[in-house]
Formats: sequence, structure tokens, C-alpha cells
Amino acid sequence: MRIYRPLIAIAALAAGWSLAQPQKDTPVPLYKNPKLPVEARVTDLLHRMTLEEKAAMLAGSGWMESQPIERLGIPAIKMADGPIGVRAWFGSSAVTNAASTPKITSTAFPSGIAMAATWDPDIVAQAAKALGQEVKALGRDMILGPTVNIARQPLWGRNFEGYGEDPYLASRLVVAFVKGVQGEGVIPSVKHFAANNQEFERHRIDEKIDERTLHEIYFPAFEAAVKEGGVWSVMSVYNKLNGIYCAENPYLLHEVLKKQWGFKGFVISDWGSTYSTAATVNAGMDLEMPGGEPMKRWLARPQTQADGNGAGWLTPDKVLPAVQSGQISAATVDDNVSRILRVMFTAGLFDKPHTGGGAVDTPEQKTVARTAAAESIVLLKNEGDVLPVAKSVHSLAVIGPNAAVARTGGGGSSLVRPNYSVTPLDGIRERAGNAIQVTYSQGVSIPGEDASKDSASARAQLRKDAAAVAAKADAAIVIVGNAPSVESEGFDRKSLNLPEGQDELVTAIAQANRNTIVVINAGSPVAMPWIGQVPAVLTMWYGGQEGGHAIASVLFGDFTPSGKLPVTFPARIEDTPAYGHYPGQNLHTEYAEGIYVGYRHYDQGGIVPLFPFGHGLSYTKFDYGDLKITPDKTGPGRRVQVSMTLKNGGQRAGAEVVQLYVHQAKSSADRPPQELKGFRRVMLLPGQAQGVTFTLDPRAMSFYSAARHAWVAEPGMFDVMIGASSRDIRLKGSFELTVR
Repeated sequence: MRIYRPLIAIAALAAGWSLAQPQKDTPVPLYKNPKLPVEARVTDLLHRMTLEEKAAMLAGSGWMESQPIERLGIPAIKMADGPIGVRAWFGSSAVTNAASTPKITSTAFPSGIAMAATWDPDIVAQAAKALGQEVKALGRDMILGPTVNIARQPLWGRNFEGYGEDPYLASRLVVAFVKGVQGEGVIPSVKHFAANNQEFERHRIDEKIDERTLHEIYFPAFEAAVKEGGVWSVMSVYNKLNGIYCAENPYLLHEVLKKQWGFKGFVISDWGSTYSTAATVNAGMDLEMPGGEPMKRWLARPQTQADGNGAGWLTPDKVLPAVQSGQISAATVDDNVSRILRVMFTAGLFDKPHTGGGAVDTPEQKTVARTAAAESIVLLKNEGDVLPVAKSVHSLAVIGPNAAVARTGGGGSSLVRPNYSVTPLDGIRERAGNAIQVTYSQGVSIPGEDASKDSASARAQLRKDAAAVAAKADAAIVIVGNAPSVESEGFDRKSLNLPEGQDELVTAIAQANRNTIVVINAGSPVAMPWIGQVPAVLTMWYGGQEGGHAIASVLFGDFTPSGKLPVTFPARIEDTPAYGHYPGQNLHTEYAEGIYVGYRHYDQGGIVPLFPFGHGLSYTKFDYGDLKITPDKTGPGRRVQVSMTLKNGGQRAGAEVVQLYVHQAKSSADRPPQELKGFRRVMLLPGQAQGVTFTLDPRAMSFYSAARHAWVAEPGMFDVMIGASSRDIRLKGSFELTVR
């Protein structure tokens, strides 16, 4: 290769180089040395930044990017929505879900509620690890998830995103998720802190929640993410809590999150959830999103304002005057920026930037998605052992609005575009092969998806056609449920009922074929007025891209169902904990049920649900025995070990989720009849037995005292209950907590 040396010399001189007299290398700044401790690098970089550069980092530079500082080589944090797959990052959900938006594809893992139904931290960790890998492969640094808000009431539009109604279950799963994602050097953002439990007026609603309820029900998953998971980011929320917007609530962000729990990462706002400058920064908000021109364009839209969004409050033109006037101290800004830098250094964004170009939706990631989907399926009813599909069945009618469509997730910012998705019909046909004739009929359409099928006469004809197909088959599988248009971020469901026409369809098919199996494809509990008319019911939730394969494997017995309900299925809406207080009045709602959320409410009130928390049947049977509790007396601060033996007494291999509940018989505080304090998913071969051990720490024996602002374990007798669900207790024992 020919090199034109005179031009090289001229360029070198222009750059300030001396060809005749080489100069010594400029010392590398300490913050660029990956061998130094993170705190040393943060301190060095912070000292090199101007106040203007620090202020700039408190707001985003775009829709999904933080503000880079080019002078110092500080990169932008590149984000993507989650938490069940990597989504496009070009704008709001309305933009990214539009067909015209550039397509970003990734693996669609099962929804959060489906992952919770596995009761399996290991599969959650595997899915989170795969998710982290895909974030990096797409050149992003941060995933907005997981959602860990408690399912207070079944109509919340985002119930499908979270981990259910129990704080202990949610805590175990979020720790697994956080460790899985962060192990890949990707930043998760646990959301939404705190008490995002309804979409109705989510930007304006003021929730009145007492201190004990916050700490026992709505805080534990966030606390575990911080203390056990070491999470790098926590996302705030739109709503007000006890009169103050959560984004500017010092009790939430400073007192609890950062002071009490020792959170060292950064707090990020939900998109459009800020409403002030000094109050927000001083409360502990570190990064406002979105930012830059995308924020300005979005904020200028009338619908954005009508929805109640707020943004553009932590930009330099607002922060710097607040610092100069003394409303915000320079030390506070330093703390905000230090938290962002600390995470960036810890995640390796300075040293090993995520440049993209890696593989997405690999065979290994697909396998994780399929395994998780299969584990999540809950067998609710199996009268006469109609499942798995018998070898005597030679024809199947597959019917329903969700049979030939892959409903991979609910609507809003979590909906993923996968490279492919398997419908239940395709999964069943693939598994059935040539041995079983599979016919299909839609039966009914989801309202709004095809206007020509929404009239009463059109529904009647579709139902009649489906019943005729069902009558000719040996068995019928009816796949009903919701869709993103029915169950989504941004609005709550109108009722517990399935969309119009589906209940009538199930009844018609049950009358046409006594071997009717119903599959619920939805992210929340639904009413089942036809439950007595069908022998078998399963829920497959939103199973992601492999949901069709997963449900087929369970229906045909290739996979023994092991999922358990992470939420109670109520018999009627009037029985639910928040009934009469949701959605509130005049933009105020009182959490009058207090700690009695989910099964705690049903147990306390003696209410019989349709299906209880923790319920889930199997194709095999499990025997519980040999309960041991040691010691039977223990002092303050000590642990108690609980052990038992689980045996597979059936003819099939399968997994059982052993659940441990605790109750204090006498206490100065009102205590629920039982609270989940341990669980273990155990896989056993036919005839195999295995010991299962739990450890109860002091927190498992405690309640939160609002008077003392602390967790308190009072002396007394504690009941220990172990079973297959909250209403199927197989073993009972007790121990005593003594004064000393």
C-alpha cells in the first residue's frame, strides 16, 4: 500500500504532534482505570465535572437514552422497555406498537404473572439471564423491568406484568430476575415504586395507604430487590401516595429506599411522571425520563397533557437556577450524579460498552421460553381425569378466539414483537400429528378485532358453527381469554367477565361435547359461570412465543402440569379485597383493606374463592409426611428449621410446589390466619421421595409496627402449615418464640 508521507507529517503537526521530539503520554484519568475500585472512579470523575455537566445528567437526552457527556467520555445509558422481552425504543407504546414502526424483534418470554405461576426462581433467573443477553445483543444497556407491584384487585390492567398477590412470592422471584439480568452486565429497573395498582387515573390518583400495609404488602419485593438482589435501578411511578406524587415523595425515595434499605443505585422516573424541580430532586429522584426533543414533541401532544403526564422538570435550565437560588444543594446534585455513575461503572458501560451485533432468539433462549411457558400452566380442574388427552381420542375440535392467534402478552409497554410465535392451534396440530384429526372453528371474535363478527346475529352463527364442529369430535378444546385490546397498560378491565360472547360459546360447546376442555389465555383471574358444565380447565396465561407448544405438551401429557396460582381467582367481584374502594372517588382511593390483600382477605373473611391462591393440580399425586420443626422453642433473633418429606405416589414424573404458611396465634397486632413464608418446587420420578427443608428467619415471625417504625417479633406460639395450596394444607405443627 502506498502511503503519502508528506500529508501524514502535515496532519501530525496540525494535531500538535512533534515528529522530531516525542512528548510523554498524558496520564490516564483515574476514572478510566478499570482496575480501580468503583467508588474511587466515581469520586475522580465527579470532581472533573462542571456543575452544568452534572445538571445535564439529571434528565434524558432522548426517549430511551440518558445524557452523555462527550468531553469526559461518559456514555449514554441506552434503555429498552421490558420486562418479558426487548422492545423497540423509538417512542411511546403508541409509537412502538404501530405497524409502521421499525421492527425490533426479540424472544417473547412468558408474562410476569406466568413466571410467577411457575413458583420457580431458577427458571425466572434463566429467563432473566437470556433477556440480559438479548439486551446486549441489541446494543442496549438497560431493561425497564421487572414489574413487582402487588395484584391488589383483579381488574388492574397490568396484573399480567407482575408476580401476583403475595409479597413473599414476588420477593423471591424479583431477586432471581435481578441477579439474572445484572449477571450479564445489564441494568434492570424494578418498577413501579410504589403501589401502582390501578390504571384508572394513574397519573392523578391519590392513594391513602397506612405504614404497616406499605411495609408488609407493597414494599417487600422492592426491599428484597435492593437488599438481596443489589438492584442497580428502581423506577418511580405516576400516582400520589398519601397526598404526594411518588416521584417527589421523600418518604419513599429518601427515607425508605435510600436510607433504611441502603439503596446505592439510581432512581429513574416513569416516563412523564415528574411535576416539579426542587421537590423532585430533593426527594431522591436521580434521572428524569424521557428527555430532549422527543420529550418536547411528546409533551406538546394534547393527549399527553390530557392523560396527566408531566416532564421536562429536571432539565439544566430548571435545575441550575434552583441550585443557584439554594433550593437544591450542590451536594444533592453530586449524590444524584454519583448514583448514575456508580451503576455505569459497576455494569461495565465505560469499559465494555454494549455495541450490539450479537445473536437474539437463540436455540437456548427459545428453550428457556418454552420451559417457562410449560411450567407456568395451571391445571385448575380435571374431573374424571379427562386430561391428559386419552389415546382413545382420534378427533379434536379446537375452538375459540384465542386458538388460532398467539396472544403472547398483554398490551402496552411490555408487548414484544417476536420473530415467530406458536398459536395453541398450531401447537396442538403439531403434537397430534396424523394420529388425531384436528378441526378448528373460531366460535367468537374478540370485540373490535373484526367488526363484521361483533353483531349478535354474527356471534350466534359463529357459535352454532363451532358447536357443530365440536359435536363431531371425540373431545373439544375451547381456548378463550383476553387480548391486548382488553387487558393492557393504560386502562383497567371493565369486569371479571371474559369478553362478550365467550361464556356463551363455552356453554354451547359443553352442551355439544361432554369432553370439553377449557383453556384460559389471559393475564388475570376471570369469572367462569360455566365451571360446573366442563370437566377440565387450565390457564396458560400469556405464555410468550412458545405458548402454543407449551399448552400442547400439557394437554397431551408430555409435560405434567406443575403451575400454581399466584393470585386468587374470586367467585365474584364483590368478594375481592378492594371492592367498594376501587377505583376511588374524586381522584382519591383508600386502601381500607389494609394488609388483607389476596388470600389474606379470603381467609380472614371465610370467603370461598373460585380457586384459591397456590392451587394447581397435577397428573400425578404427591404424599406429604415426616414434618419436623427444630427447635420447638427458640429465642429472639434465632432461626427455626422446618423439614418434611415429599413423595411422588403416582405413575408419572412431575413437580410439586410445597408451600409453607405461618400464623401467630396470639399477638398484640392483627395477624392474618396464614402468610406464605416458604415454598419449594420439587421434581420427582414415580415412587421417588425427597426431603424438603425450610428456614424461618426472624422476619418470617414478625409484623411491621407503625408505632415503632420497625419489624417486631413478639413471643408466643406460631403455627406452621404445609400444603399444596393455601386451602389444601397437608401438615401442621408449631413452635414457640420465647422472651429470651
